[in-house]
Amino acid sequence: MSKRFTIITYGCQMNRYDSETITGYLTAEGYEPGDDPEGADLILLNTCSIRDRAEQKVFSQLGRLRKLKKKNPNLKIGVCGCFATREGERIAKRNGDVDLIFGTQNISKLPEMLRGIEAGRVCDTETVEPDFSELAPIRRSCGPSAYVSIARGCDNFCSFCVVPYTRGPEWSKPSALIVEEIEAAVREGFREIHLLGQNVNSYGKKTEGEPTFGGLLRRLDEAQGLERIRFMTSNPQDCGEDMIGAMAECKKVCEHLHLPVQSGSDEVLRRMERGYTAEEYLAKMALYRERVPGGAITSDIIVGFPGETDADFEDTLRVLKESRYDNIYLFKYSPRPGTPADGMAGQVADEAKDERFRAVQQLQREISEELHRGLEGSVVEVMVEGPLREKAGNSPGGGESGGGLLQISAPRRYMGRSRANHRVHFHFEGPPPQIGEMVEVEVLRGSVSNLGGVALPQGAVLEERAT
Repeated sequence: MSKRFTIITYGCQMNRYDSETITGYLTAEGYEPGDDPEGADLILLNTCSIRDRAEQKVFSQLGRLRKLKKKNPNLKIGVCGCFATREGERIAKRNGDVDLIFGTQNISKLPEMLRGIEAGRVCDTETVEPDFSELAPIRRSCGPSAYVSIARGCDNFCSFCVVPYTRGPEWSKPSALIVEEIEAAVREGFREIHLLGQNVNSYGKKTEGEPTFGGLLRRLDEAQGLERIRFMTSNPQDCGEDMIGAMAECKKVCEHLHLPVQSGSDEVLRRMERGYTAEEYLAKMALYRERVPGGAITSDIIVGFPGETDADFEDTLRVLKESRYDNIYLFKYSPRPGTPADGMAGQVADEAKDERFRAVQQLQREISEELHRGLEGSVVEVMVEGPLREKAGNSPGGGESGGGLLQISAPRRYMGRSRANHRVHFHFEGPPPQIGEMVEVEVLRGSVSNLGGVALPQGAVLEERAT
């Protein structure tokens, strides 16, 4: 009888990709995946260390799993990912029920680690060079999109970030392996690829004979059967004509750029060790808007970084107003042990962080709603992700200004993403569309968080394009 395993994944897309890779190794060893921890022989927590809250969730989850292990002493519990890399010894001391601890760079050693835990706890968080001699086994989640890692680690050492310490130095995966992995994903039925890396647009800089990131995009644009290419995350230091030019030229590269600014203050950016000024950042965004008309931009912003003054914060609001992001990921600074910012003078009070967070949040909501309302009446290409699950108590139209959409019955409503990465809720007549299918949607409503509309009949779209 085969053993069953469950992986609980925290954090970013890179962690999801790692979980899919771990699943590939486990299934190759004869394990079967399952979603029910109660019936699992092995439970793995794939952790994140970017925010303190994510780490606390891990310890809370381990407390709950301890009860399962009392019922089933044969259950094996493992912790992997960034938090395991950074705090493996602390996890081991604090949680005697954990049998396996391994880091982000040790996934390829999983088969031998599994054999080792039969004799006792295994802890392996050693920093090692990634093995790019062949593709790792991978078992992807269902859906129209596949994640593909093109690089590991980071060399930037921003003063607030733990990634260089948990994922090691930057390594670019050979482009031949990337192409091979994407071709395999397309054969599995995936039509959209998300290229992943801590800093994707520095791809190839350290590896002789490999293309630049722009060159890689141009090469992948030729992949047969692939319809969309997305990527994240980009560092403004490496954003320029090479990457933006490729985005403008390549038909399969989506018109969406995620470019974290973090702060609009030059002084805060200096202390963050980001390597650019606010004006340099804004110039790169202007280049993108010139070369990719109609493209969407999203960003990351941190409020309350050590030493951030009211004037510094006003600079961030200024950049927010000039940038007019489609959306942002907004964070209140939280110290990460071992990073330079952890010991910086001028730690900002929680009350000030809360106030600044609310101010940015409100301004961004206004910008997002205005941008999305500006799309009303347009037609966008949407990749179907599946039926729309309505929240209890919500009208099918989605709220704010649904108009005619309020009369749409829930079974006919679906969701997907536009090329600009807008979340789109839409009504579809006829047989249900398939996951991964492309449909043209007329936008009838734009709200803060999504667009709403009606899928156009294919014939009508073709006729409109012909005229």
